[in-house]
Amino acid sequence: MADLKTYDIYDFEPIRRYVRLNGEKRVYARGEKFCGMDNKSKLFAEVVSGAFSFSRPDYKGDEQIFSFAFDGEFIGSIISMPGQRSGFDIKAQCRSEVLVVDASEFKGYIDSEFLPDAVAMMNYAIAYGFMLRGISFRCDSPEIRYCKLLARVPGLEDRISKTTIASYLGVSREHFARIRSKMQRKNQQV
Repeated sequence: MADLKTYDIYDFEPIRRYVRLNGEKRVYARGEKFCGMDNKSKLFAEVVSGAFSFSRPDYKGDEQIFSFAFDGEFIGSIISMPGQRSGFDIKAQCRSEVLVVDASEFKGYIDSEFLPDAVAMMNYAIAYGFMLRGISFRCDSPEIRYCKLLARVPGLEDRISKTTIASYLGVSREHFARIRSKMQRKNQQV
């Protein structure tokens, strides 16, 4: 769910309350997987602090990061088909703390407390967010996507590596270094 920012089209507050009331606090070390694409997703969580990446290997086997989750955002693979594997890895990018609930209990909560129209709207919001992320990747320059990420997460580079940011932007580490250098020169001129 992460950096989809669809909270304006769906009110996730009841879900946030559920996780905060029922969640177990866990800490993940940098590089530790919350869930793997080869496994069925068994957990759902809210990030208390830290950073997680959503990734999967490309056709060459290189890890490609397509989304992030930071403080106050959710992680999990709740829109995977029931009983199916996740389809992506969710991995801590720094020491990260989360409130975790069991995915099957969470699904039970959703099924019992939300009307079918509300569940459909939640799934729509998640899918819409993924669509917007795809549009941004295809239509916005890496510089624009980087600026949006910096606006969303002040102190970003203190949390995650430059290599990770470059992967998210879809550029090489060298290209990312040029983007940063160009932005620093612009900021110095202002």
